[in-house]
Amino acid sequence: MAKKLRVGDTIRGYRVTKVFGPGMMAISYGAEAPDGTKIFLKQYKSPSPAVVWYPHFVDYQQELSSRIRNGKAAHYAVRLIDAFEETWGGRTYFAAYELVANGRDLDHMLEEEREIHRRTKVASTRDPAVWARHVTWAKVLMAGIAALHESKIIHADLKPANAFLIKDPSLGSGYQLKLIDTDFSVLADRKAPWHGYQGYVGTDNYRSPEHMSRGGVPTLASDIFTCGLILYELLIGVHPYWHEDQAEYARRARAHDIKPMALLGRMPAPADNAEVSAILHRCLSPDPTARPAAPSIRAALSGRAPKQGTIAVDTAAAAAPAAVPSIDAGKPRSQTRPGAAAGSMLTSDKIRLVTSSGESLQIGIRTKIGKAVLRRFGADAEFWDDTQCTVERRPDGQWIVTPVPGTVNETLINGAPLTTPRPLSDGDVLAAGRGTKGISKLPLTARVG
Repeated sequence: MAKKLRVGDTIRGYRVTKVFGPGMMAISYGAEAPDGTKIFLKQYKSPSPAVVWYPHFVDYQQELSSRIRNGKAAHYAVRLIDAFEETWGGRTYFAAYELVANGRDLDHMLEEEREIHRRTKVASTRDPAVWARHVTWAKVLMAGIAALHESKIIHADLKPANAFLIKDPSLGSGYQLKLIDTDFSVLADRKAPWHGYQGYVGTDNYRSPEHMSRGGVPTLASDIFTCGLILYELLIGVHPYWHEDQAEYARRARAHDIKPMALLGRMPAPADNAEVSAILHRCLSPDPTARPAAPSIRAALSGRAPKQGTIAVDTAAAAAPAAVPSIDAGKPRSQTRPGAAAGSMLTSDKIRLVTSSGESLQIGIRTKIGKAVLRRFGADAEFWDDTQCTVERRPDGQWIVTPVPGTVNETLINGAPLTTPRPLSDGDVLAAGRGTKGISKLPLTARVG
């Protein structure tokens, strides 16, 4: 029979430094790898190697990890480092994940705000700074869910405690999101190996109607339902269905007898409060087909029209981050050449470089733009050099872009090669690519910050 690890135990080279405690499916530990890297180690209670679906679970985990690693979800979900079977009193499956540190999960952050409210008797969510933070967290959360769903992954156990937020001033949003507890996530196009043997994971007061239906299987829309609950907490200040009695929670969730509620603050322009309130209400529809997709929610939160379709990630580029791929080598995906922009000159204190999917990098000082800065926007960042170009503000207030000589791929502005410093106008599109072939990788549109 498998036994629990203790502090100081070493297994497969990983030395246990902390016992976090048992969960429903696994016991969790803090540990150190042989090279000193801190990791998060899981010792699984279910499945045990003796169950019939164990080999399929191991394969399923590898596919899940591959999709996260090779898609946009790599920027938002924890990374599986190692997985192995070991005898520790009995045969046991272990998995080592990157340790997410230097941040806090959303549940703790909201509870901290509630504690401030209890002490001061002032509704913290009415504070403009708190409201702005909640709007940011909502946008970051939906960016992560959209990335996960693009890889056809259903988290299936979303809750504030599984959304880990790390302050990162290098990001336009100011926060990096890490979705944790993805080991029992579900592939949207492959049946889970435990289906028919045990239920799907979920947490009280955050289960979707599909979780609570006999024989039900979580879908992408199930994540949207739970996101709706979390967004209500962030933007409206209440969990609309919370109840200690889970039978009553289930009744409320299925009834959907609430009306759209007013937000606690005004959404930043061009987002519209009424549109956001309406789409949050749709998230909670008992009918999965009536719920909006993650990109539509992101669009409502930002006041942008939803993107019409998605572009496949170039996984070949993502698999070789050490070198910049040359567009002449191989057959990379081409994109429509951006048209010339005719906006006004950018002279604001800050500007943003916005991707085609609406994510952005805010710039207020001289910034070197290259793949290290842009990787969170997708695999096409690998077509940019370590430093492709520099964006800076001149003493007269005008923002300019300066290409770096000798890069593997050209620095493009509005589809044409850039060879000398050039002032930036609102709507100018920067990219790495080949001007004569009409190829641009990870185009970034310059906007007022």
